Amino acid sequence: MNDRVAVRASFSRAAARYSAVAALQRLVSDRLLELLPASHARVVLDLGCGTGFASAGLQSRYPGGLLCAADFSFGMLRAHGADLRTARICADAHFMPFDDGSVDLVFSSLMLQWCDLPAVLDECRRILRPGGHLCFSTVLQGTLAEIDAAFAGLDEHRHTLSFPGPDRLTAVLVESGFKVDSTCCERHVEYFADARSLLQSNRDIGASHVPGGRRTLLGRAALRQACERLEARRGARGLPLTYELAWVVARPAPGDRS
Repeated sequence: MNDRVAVRASFSRAAARYSAVAALQRLVSDRLLELLPASHARVVLDLGCGTGFASAGLQSRYPGGLLCAADFSFGMLRAHGADLRTARICADAHFMPFDDGSVDLVFSSLMLQWCDLPAVLDECRRILRPGGHLCFSTVLQGTLAEIDAAFAGLDEHRHTLSFPGPDRLTAVLVESGFKVDSTCCERHVEYFADARSLLQSNRDIGASHVPGGRRTLLGRAALRQACERLEARRGARGLPLTYELAWVVARPAPGDRS
């Protein structure tokens, strides 16, 4: 099974429980909705829409526009509520089924970290109309650092994605032909009662498959050691799990990019 297929399967398995456990994802998405530019967008794309909890906010912000909710997981799309005003589209962000210059606004919350970022940014620039906007949230270097530290040296497999720093994120956007209007970065820490519930939280949202590398099965002793390392970080509120978050508003820079 290749990486993209495995990631899709992981999110599809999580779809039924995703909305109930994705409190952070809702918080981040709601914050992104607050940052959207005032415009008369005719076509709005919710890219990596998950179970669709941004749909109502996008429809409220752009009542006259067509909302397209796209995700590459059939399971996530099936979990949407019935809404005839939203077009649901199963599509991979790397190869979007939209004409050049056909979208006014691309909204994407906590999805781009799962992608080849330059490739998806190229697609977003291709489909955006002149004057359109790309508004997204993502995670930065330092996210899930506690999980990285807990599993360090126990196997050869990465247990979290490799996230960019803020400077690298901005550089990739500029290299992809975007002008960054605003960036907001913030640290968010969640707390858990024990190590197993911390690790389960990642599985519950479908984020347990990390692309790249050879996956090995951890033995009981290694898993116990990872849990002990997490427990060693216990504070008054429980076991911490850190997210370094970024919200970005950008638009295609004028002129052709060669």
